[in-house]
Amino acid sequence: MRLRVPDHVARLLAAAPSLRWSWAAAGAVSVGFSVWAAQTGPNGLLVFLIVAPLLPVGGVAAAYGPWMDPMQELAQAAPMSTLTIVLIRSTAVLVTTAAIIGFGAVLLPGAGWSTVAWILPALALTVASLALSTFVPVHRAAAAVALLWFVTIVVTESRSPTGFAAFRGPGQTVFFLVIVGSSGVLTLRRERLEVQGRARQQRLIHAADAERRRIEQNIHDGAQQQLVAISVKVGLAKTLIERDPGQAAAMLLEIQAETRDALESLREMTRGTYPPMLADEGLERALEAKARKAAVPVSVRANGIGRFSKEVETAVYYCCLEALQNVAKYARASQATIELRCVGGAFSFTIADDGVGFDLGSAKRGVGLRSMEERVQALGGTLEVRAAPGAGTRVTGQLTVRR
Repeated sequence: MRLRVPDHVARLLAAAPSLRWSWAAAGAVSVGFSVWAAQTGPNGLLVFLIVAPLLPVGGVAAAYGPWMDPMQELAQAAPMSTLTIVLIRSTAVLVTTAAIIGFGAVLLPGAGWSTVAWILPALALTVASLALSTFVPVHRAAAAVALLWFVTIVVTESRSPTGFAAFRGPGQTVFFLVIVGSSGVLTLRRERLEVQGRARQQRLIHAADAERRRIEQNIHDGAQQQLVAISVKVGLAKTLIERDPGQAAAMLLEIQAETRDALESLREMTRGTYPPMLADEGLERALEAKARKAAVPVSVRANGIGRFSKEVETAVYYCCLEALQNVAKYARASQATIELRCVGGAFSFTIADDGVGFDLGSAKRGVGLRSMEERVQALGGTLEVRAAPGAGTRVTGQLTVRR
């Protein structure tokens, strides 16, 4: 008979290797270690109490790897409340540790407090390493916790008149407080990830809505206007067929060319985020082709900058197109310029016009400008807009790139 486990709980257990392997492996090793310690004497027991708490810390570091954020993975895999996660984690750890204590009591009759003295330090160091891993990589957090643990043992054993001072009553109280504090850090981290996740979802929804509105607007301003003009010309050509066949034929040729342009505009809207010309011929050629179709004269200055990654070329290409659309709609400019520069690993692009400009302090940042900022910032770059009434507008983006 198979146990029915809810999907989110299964994902939680799968996403938390420390619950599956770290404590179990640490417990198995600790049982064998405790047998060796009982046979060796006081020195073996001290080595056991020092090393045993670090076993689950090493297990967590090995399970998650050097670049993984445990809480990030846990938040993505297990969409449940923070309290539920803490209860599941605590229950799993308590069940495992209870089994370890039972094995230790059987294998080490008469060992007394040493059978369980390592449990709270082990839990404290493990939770502390997880809390620290929210700020630094997991392997560094484990190394820092291990170093602090060895320093603590050396200091307490050298200053206390009785041995095993760190593992007796006051020390165990400190470990319990460390567990509580570290669990609080993990709880705050989880809640922050939940807030960030909700905000990210809202941004994706807004971005999708903005992209839909942009496509609708582009169809209205571009292909729809072209198709309306074609329809009007078809009507005129019909009236000219009998009266002036030559002019009607010339008009039909114009209609054919305009139909091709309209089809090309529609294709560009539906091809995705990486147009064929951009893929085949690069950023400079793709922008030059767009400049020839722009509503105002546009010059492209690129000086043979060459090729870059797909992500960089796509971001710059669409930023430039968005800026040109703003020029056509709002600037009332007589000309515009696109300038691309790359010096070393610093890539910059500038779109400037001689239009009416606007007041940056009072103007509302539209969807187009926010889209440009998000594209550039997603690649670790910056976007700057300079404008003034009567002085035109200048949009400059800067990125760090590798060819």
